Amino acid sequence: MLYIVATPIGNLEDISLRALRVLGEVDFILCEDTRVTRKLLNHYKIKTPMISYHQHSDLKKIDYVLSLLEGGKDLALVTDAGTPGISDPGGKLIQSVIEKFGDRPHPGPLLAKEREVKIESVPGPSAVTAALSISGIRTDKFVFMGFPPHKKGRQTFLAKILESEWPVVVYESKHRIIKLLEELEKMGREARKCSIREDDEKIPNTKYQIPKTNIKNKKINFTSVVVCREISKMHETVYRGELKSIIEKIKSDPNAQKGEFVVIIGK
Repeated sequence: MLYIVATPIGNLEDISLRALRVLGEVDFILCEDTRVTRKLLNHYKIKTPMISYHQHSDLKKIDYVLSLLEGGKDLALVTDAGTPGISDPGGKLIQSVIEKFGDRPHPGPLLAKEREVKIESVPGPSAVTAALSISGIRTDKFVFMGFPPHKKGRQTFLAKILESEWPVVVYESKHRIIKLLEELEKMGREARKCSIREDDEKIPNTKYQIPKTNIKNKKINFTSVVVCREISKMHETVYRGELKSIIEKIKSDPNAQKGEFVVIIGK
């Protein structure tokens, strides 16, 4: 069995009884960072051995994990915080497990090399849903786009945020949060000056590309932005209001530029 176990995004009390049981019963826990996971395990006195698995793990590490499953071991996959597979390398491992073991029909008794491996979710915390739940933005439909590219494809990424008909949720690090918010503010300001035509059109005197749309004469814009920092942690902060005001508040306080950020762009 491979369990995909959601772990706290901040407050260590935000973990289910089932997750604690699974983490205590499996043979090994696959961790993005063993130092981070050890804090959680020590807090709940869980002694299960850990194996490092992160974005830089090579094919040999994946093959090793697959061999453990093939050998009948039960494993739990965790990320540093939240639900594995959401904007982290867990998805690659899950895909490899499916490709190797899959949902193959077995007409007779399983051979040792055909061992059935099940993948089971142990749901729990997720920064996406936690931020949406307190945003005050209507979220019956939304688009999650993960982390913006650092360089290549960044402008296309940002243009898609403006193009979206639904609220957009993105993650951003402390190193680039100001840059992201300033880019959004500039794009929104420039977009308000332009109406959409049927063909692609560049906003005058900017590098941003207005995306195609079949809605004529509709201004591209967002209604509101909510920035959530350090959700469920001691210094949790939620910024609402005009983007320019949010940027000024974060810039004025060096401590506000630390931690993990979730940005929700309302439509």
